[in-house]
Amino acid sequence: MSQGPAYRLTTNRLQLACVEPGDVRELQEVVRAERTRLAEHLPWAREEPLSLDARLSQVRAMRARFDLGEECFWTLRADGRFVGMAGLHAGATPDSRSSGYWLRADSCGLGLASEAVCAVLAAAFLVEGVLRVEIRAAPSNSRSLRLAARLGFAREGLLKDALPARHGGREDLELHALGWDEAPSATRRAVQVRGFDALGRELFDTARLAPSPLR
Repeated sequence: MSQGPAYRLTTNRLQLACVEPGDVRELQEVVRAERTRLAEHLPWAREEPLSLDARLSQVRAMRARFDLGEECFWTLRADGRFVGMAGLHAGATPDSRSSGYWLRADSCGLGLASEAVCAVLAAAFLVEGVLRVEIRAAPSNSRSLRLAARLGFAREGLLKDALPARHGGREDLELHALGWDEAPSATRRAVQVRGFDALGRELFDTARLAPSPLR
């Protein structure tokens, strides 16, 4: 029997794969080129640039946490081209997870972030078995807030002083959450997601799911 985590996910246009050392050079190139833009909303980018060896150590640590089932880190590719990353991290409660993602600048505004998050949602609910997925974004991060609303996430409140601010001090984060049964059925139909385990065996195909897969 196949088992998670989902090492590979596919959508209409994206291929998500567990991060591995072979991704280091592409990741290094994109992050170095776009670190100023990424640092606007992503605290880890404010510690850039990293050396190539430091990047390798970072990726190896990500892969280790993925293999242990602690966190998920996927590279995003469109037509074979590296376009960003997505992740699934610890949430506010044991039965929740937090979704994160970023895209290179020339891949923004094309709907790829929505596809990536739909893939992460499928992995969270159908493989990890969680009850809810959260998106946390600064009030100034209008793209992420619009994406959360578009996918049916409900705003649950404001996390005060949750994150170091870019220019000192602390900044708030908006907390948005979604359960699979709350996801709009139109979104599920629009983005077909397939998941595969470490041996390439299919874990799920959302095109073959009943409307409420948790019931």
